[in-house]
Amino acid sequence: MTAVMQPTGREVSCEGYDDVSRSGRASRQQEAVLNDVATHGPSTRHAIAERVDLPVSTICGRCKELLDAGELEVVGTVGKPARQVLGARAGRAELTEIHKGGAHV
Repeated sequence: MTAVMQPTGREVSCEGYDDVSRSGRASRQQEAVLNDVATHGPSTRHAIAERVDLPVSTICGRCKELLDAGELEVVGTVGKPARQVLGARAGRAELTEIHKGGAHV
């Protein structure tokens, strides 16, 4: 009998992320985060998650991607324990407003 190797937790996580990326959900979730910050101003990940009705774990992943891409920036902290407050990078808010108005950038 041959032993069957079980995937590691990291392998399962990577496969799950790849599925989200391939399906386009990650892009739509990122856009939801950016639109929320443009509409409501700088916010914590928890506040964003409540408003866009997605789990905090999903929002954390999308925020990390947007921070890495330079679309969001940390503008401060709030509360105890401290939570980061995220805001749109300079110029991003204006692009979002133009897009909402029907013009394409």
